[in-house]
Amino acid sequence: MSQISLEEQLDLLQKELRIGGAETEQRMLDLRAEVDRVHLELAAIKKFLGTVFPVFEEQYPQILSRTMEDFNPEFD
Repeated sequence: MSQISLEEQLDLLQKELRIGGAETEQRMLDLRAEVDRVHLELAAIKKFLGTVFPVFEEQYPQILSRTMEDFNPEFD
């Protein structure tokens, strides 16, 4: 009797792990898609700014460097 109960518990645990793994994998795919979308939007904004303000392309590396020094994404 206890052997059957133990086997049932193990089966349930295996199912939970499979479901949890599938959910985690789907969440990772969703996050990667979101990061890709943000990269595309940033590229479009940079292209637009470089077209409208030609000086932007030459100033961007300095702007980025200053921003990286001033901004901590973990705390801001």
